[in-house]
Formats: sequence, C-alpha cells, structure tokens
Amino acid sequence: MKSVMEPTVASGAYGVEPSGGGPAKASTPSPAVIQTGSGRRDRSLLSLMILAGFALRLYNIDAQSLRYDETVSAFLAGQAPADLIAHTARDIHPPGYYLLLHFWTRVAGHTQFALAFCSLIFGLLLIPLTYLLSRTLAGRRIAAWAAFLVAISPYHLWYSQEVRMYTWGAALGLLATIYLLKALTARPAWPYWLGYAVAAALGLYSLYYFAFLLLILNLIWLIYLVRHKPALLKPFLLANLLAALAYLPWLPVAWRQATNPPVPPWRALPQFWPMLVEGWTALSLGQSVEPASVWPVLLLTFSLLLLGIFYLKTIYSPHRFPRTGLLFAYIFGPWLLIYLLSLITPLYHVRYLFTYSPAFYILLAAGLAWLSVRARWLAAGAVGLLLAASGYSVYQFHFNPRYQTDDYRAAVRFIQDRWQPGDVIMVNAGYVYTAFLYYADALPPLQRQRLAPYRSAQPAEMPLLLQTGTVDGEAQLGWGDPQSDFYAMSAAETVAALEQMSQEFARLWLLRAYDTVTDPSGLIRRWLAENSIPLEDQLFPGESNIRVQGFLLPGAPPPPNPPVDFEDGMVLAGWRLPGQIWQPGQIVRLKLWWSVAARPAVDYKMSLKLWNPGGELAAQGQDQWPVGSLYRATMWPPGQIVYQPAALQLPSDLPPGQYWLNVELYHPETIQPLARKDNGEHIVTLGPVTVESHSR
Repeated sequence: MKSVMEPTVASGAYGVEPSGGGPAKASTPSPAVIQTGSGRRDRSLLSLMILAGFALRLYNIDAQSLRYDETVSAFLAGQAPADLIAHTARDIHPPGYYLLLHFWTRVAGHTQFALAFCSLIFGLLLIPLTYLLSRTLAGRRIAAWAAFLVAISPYHLWYSQEVRMYTWGAALGLLATIYLLKALTARPAWPYWLGYAVAAALGLYSLYYFAFLLLILNLIWLIYLVRHKPALLKPFLLANLLAALAYLPWLPVAWRQATNPPVPPWRALPQFWPMLVEGWTALSLGQSVEPASVWPVLLLTFSLLLLGIFYLKTIYSPHRFPRTGLLFAYIFGPWLLIYLLSLITPLYHVRYLFTYSPAFYILLAAGLAWLSVRARWLAAGAVGLLLAASGYSVYQFHFNPRYQTDDYRAAVRFIQDRWQPGDVIMVNAGYVYTAFLYYADALPPLQRQRLAPYRSAQPAEMPLLLQTGTVDGEAQLGWGDPQSDFYAMSAAETVAALEQMSQEFARLWLLRAYDTVTDPSGLIRRWLAENSIPLEDQLFPGESNIRVQGFLLPGAPPPPNPPVDFEDGMVLAGWRLPGQIWQPGQIVRLKLWWSVAARPAVDYKMSLKLWNPGGELAAQGQDQWPVGSLYRATMWPPGQIVYQPAALQLPSDLPPGQYWLNVELYHPETIQPLARKDNGEHIVTLGPVTVESHSR
C-alpha cells in the first residue's frame, strides 16, 4: 500500500528513478499517469494558479515609467537586427533577448504595454515549467505547492513586468533542466539532448549570468552520469559541444566584455551577510519590503526550506538521482559563484538571482507539503502568513513611492513641453539617451551626438541631444569606438565643448541621471553654475534622484524691437513673431525678451492670448513665469535683458482668418493685469496670426 508520505512521481514520463526502485521504463507509465481523475484535478488547479498569476502580473503593468535599462531594451528592439547586434557588441549584454523583443514588437507594437507583456508571457510560463520540474523530481503534491508559490511571488511579479531578459532566462534554465532529466531515460533520447543544447545556447545568448547555472547543472550531471550512467556521457558531452559551437561566434565578444568591460564601474564589492539577507528577502517576498520589517516571514521561509530538504532526503534514496542536491545547487551554486567572483570584480546584483529562483520555491514547496501531511493547521497558518506578506509586498510595489521606478517618462515630457528652437538638450550620463528617445514622442526629428569632441549643430529648428562621456574616465571605456555609448573625455575637452555649445544655443535642458558615476567631481555642474543662469530645477520620483534642470546660456539672441515699459519696473524688451501662414493645430513659437528698469515688488506671471477680430478669445497659452521659475523678475539686475522662447498651440478646430496675438503680465495672487506706462493698457500686441484651412 502506498504510504501517505510518498509523493506521486510520474517516473516513466520523466525518467527519474523513485526511491527503492530500479530504472524507470519509458513504456510503463506510473499509476499517477493513469489516474485521469487526479490528472484532471491537477490541470484544473494549475490552470487556476496560472490565471491568478496572470491577473497579478497584468495589473498596473505599464502604470510606471520604464527604468533606464528597460529603455535600452525598448531602443534596441526598434533597431534593425544587424544594428542591434553591433550595438550589443559595444555594450555589456548579449543580443538574444533584444532580438526576441525586436521580432515581438513587429507583431505586438512598441508601446510600453506591449514591451512589458513579452516579459509577462515568460513570467507566466515559469508557473507551469516550475510545476513540471518539481513534479518530475518530487511528485504532484510538491509540484502544486511550487506552482502556487511562483504564482504569488512578488519577486516574480516584479520581473514579469520588467522589460528585460530575466523571465526569458529563467524559463530557458528550467527548460534546459527538464530536457536533461527527460534525456536520462526517454527513448529516443536525442530530441531531449537537442532541446537541452538549444535552451543552453539561447540562455547564453540572452544573459551572461546564465553561464553560472549551466556550470552547476553540468557539474551535477557529470558526477551523476560518471557514477550511475556512464553510457550517457557521450550524448551529454555532445549536447554541450553543440551548445558551445552555437555560441562560438559570440564568444570573443563575451570574453572581451567580461575581461575588459567598456562601461564605467558602478557596482560595489558585496558584503556576504548583507548580500545574503538581501537575496533571501527578494526570493521570499520580493524587493519592495525591508528585511527588518518582515523578519518573521524570512524565518518562516528558512524553516520551510530546511523542512523541504529534510523531506526530500527522507523520501528518496541518496544513492539515486540527487534531487535535493540538484535543487539546492540550482539556486545556491550560482549565487555562491557570483559572490566569489565579485571578490575579484563586482558582479553581484539581486536581480541576477531571479534566473535561479524556481528551485527555491520547489524546496519551500517540499516543506509545505511535509507540513500539510503532518500538521495541517500549521501548514494553513504558514500559507496564510505567506499570502499576507506577499500581498503587503505587492501593495508596496504598486503604491509606495519608495519603490517607484525612476520617472523618466515625466522627466522627458517636462523637457519636451519646454523645448523651443534654439534650445539644446543634454543627458549626463550620456548613455541615458535611450530613455529620452523612447519618451520624446512630440519633438521634431532628433539629432544626437557626443558632447566631446563638440561639433557645431545643424539648424536650430531641429532638437539636438548631446551625450556626455565620463569626465577624466579610463581610456578603455567604450574601447575607443566612436559609436559606443560610453567614452572618456578629459576635463579640458569637456570645458571646451561646453563653452562652444553655450555660444550656439540660447538655453540648455539637462537630464541628470547617474551623473555622479560619469562626473564624480561635478565638473559640468560647476561650469554651469559659473557660466549660466538656472531657469528650472525639477526632481522626479525614483531611487536614482533623476532631475531636469534648465539654464539660460550666453548664446541667447538680442532683442529686435523697441521696448515697452510696464508699471512696477517691468519691461518687455523685444519680441519676434514668425511671419507665416498657420494651420489649425500648429504651434506658434515666438521669442520674447524681458528686463526691469527697477526691481519689481512681486514676481509677475505672463499670459499669451489669441483674439479674433470680434474681440473673442480664440486660444490661450499656458501661463508661466517670464524666463523660468528659478530666475524670476525680482532677481533680475536692472538693465539685464533675459531671453524667453514661448509657444501657443492653435486649436485643431480654429476657423480660418486673421487673429491677433497679445502678451500681458499679471499679479500671481490678485490676478490683476499690469498696466503699460505709455497708454495704460495691459496688453502688448505682438502681431497678426493668419490661419488658413487644411484644405487650401
């Protein structure tokens, strides 16, 4: 009679010998396979868990901005395959995932939702794949618990919404392991050896950290085959040789990137205990909780892991296939390798553990399975605590500002809304340009070049994006490739480029992110503080403290018109309105110059208004401070002329005809308009705006 403690293992289907038995026969299915009622319940339960996991992963999938490295994925997905491969050869990741995303976007589109949904698909696939591996190794009961834990995992939720290669890499790791297991006894076995070789090669082409998992898997299989199945050594080695041959074309690039990385150093040497706590917390409850606040749950998962190891060791013979050893090594082997190599060059980041995480949940599932048989109420309490803690972590992930992604979307739109012809845009660090390119969807076609050596810009009507390098960086950055995103520039080159740029443009919009890495001494910040006038400074949410700053540069053009004096010392020193025919929906861009004869009592705001001949308001611009919010009128020295480009959006349904564009100043608190000195009126008519219909 079957013991209640014995798991049900489909040994014939997957080729792993159960405890105390001989080799499984591929032609003889186990009783579990022919129990159609149990199989139907298993499929229904697994389907429910997949649906629940899908709902958790779909919720708010595109609510937040993409992270910087996600925008790299978005940028590369939009490139031609040859350009994509060339770009990744200059970077620090292999091209496999980006190629996958490229072809995915050809079908699904390039929206943020479509990009993230690709990761969601593979994140969802991890649920049945984990179920399949754990059922292969430990039976249906443990497999059901493992699928449940993956479905509700906040760690898996996080990376199932991230536009990166981690769910894809984790799925390939599970596939490689499952194919290896099936190849042990399946007849014919060659499709599974081939499947392993393909999964291994794809994993290496998608994520370099996949190599650590392959190393551990190969070590375990080699030891097992030498001891128990030496006849399978030849196909095992051939499968690995096939994977290596498939990867051979990329191997020189991978070696160069690993031994001489082209990027500035940004990781620190990990300390063992903090690394262990961080990793364990992420595996247990994701990255949106603090270990100190959830330590009882961390203690629970540690206890379940120990119980799971104990349970698997008691129900399976240690002389057969090393199930427990495989699962333990699957997660902790690569983790240990990363830590040891980080003592030479820092490699560790908590996100890389995700690739190896499925085995963690299988071990926890074995502990829950043991409890569910021996102490059901205790098991129910453990599950309740895990559900509550996971729910708390998911809530934190979605709604706690502390865990919000860097809001590049809002930062880029802040610049986009303020850019005018004659302005220049700069990203510091320069490799963050991918975020700007992805979210800048309302600007004219964008030019892009390095800050140094500086090249004179194209026509000012086209926006220019300058990418900074690493100030006084090491010579190997970007390997000297002029197309690389990473490059070193000396302090002298940087200053010369800034001086030339400042003479060609009126204003600078600076997107600052990771600039403490590329400009640790703050050279660019100091130069701007000494040679420009700050206009705007906006901080955006996220852990990296990205910000947008606006500066008035010496290259601002002079005013062309006679000045108009207002009361309280305010002066409209000049303006320029393009003399052209406009169409509904277009943006009227104009230039204003301001000054003060004496310091005003308050900071006045400016308003642009478009009037029809009948004296009716046809359109109004967004009211704003003249010049910028950081450099208001009460700060201007008398006689200094300051430049302000402005814009007014014409309504899309504006009837054809002649209109008049006026500017006025008003008190920001009382909303009372400021009168002119010459005639007592409160407006200055800047000129006519002629609108014709689209059909003409």
